[in-house]
Amino acid sequence: MAGKKRPGRPAGTTGKARAITDKELAIVLAVTEKSRYPKRNIALLIMSNYLGLRAKELAKLTIGDVFDGNEIIKTLRLLAKYTKGYIHRDVTLENKKVQLALSAHIMERIEQDGKCFSLKAPLFRSQQGVAFSPNSISRLFIALYSEAGIASASSHSGRRSLITKLANSGIDLNMIRQIAGHKSIVTTQLYVDDDPVRQRNVLIDL
Repeated sequence: MAGKKRPGRPAGTTGKARAITDKELAIVLAVTEKSRYPKRNIALLIMSNYLGLRAKELAKLTIGDVFDGNEIIKTLRLLAKYTKGYIHRDVTLENKKVQLALSAHIMERIEQDGKCFSLKAPLFRSQQGVAFSPNSISRLFIALYSEAGIASASSHSGRRSLITKLANSGIDLNMIRQIAGHKSIVTTQLYVDDDPVRQRNVLIDL
């Protein structure tokens, strides 16, 4: 009997979540601005696509992991208990798009929670007001991409997109491995999507 498909990994010829283009991400963000929880959802999309965070990692984050009570911190320390391989890693939060998305989301949370606002609270909450599970965040990503007309994209698409973009920009694989939190470069290589146009240009320019 075939095993159950893991949440966040739409079935396909390879079983991998597909990378999305910058143009597709712009479409998703524009549509998400009109969603029910735009600031939360945009922050999720930005952290996935610009930091490569997994659904499990996003689900585990607290407000205090990214905000010190006055401003967005410069470095997110992903604790070992947050990560897939139980190995901690540090991720910079200094990207301007990341800063803006997180600031907008947290300012809204401060308004919503009032005196109950706490740095220990989950960074991302469901509509029931509780922390997301990794599976529920995975389903939310699928819904956001689907609403924008982006087929076969999932919670892993942002991570795959970032790794592919870095590789195509000439960043060395060991650096990408560190950013992704992979133990092996072999794993990192599996995330890089084929780019026929780039392959063609490389051969033409020899």
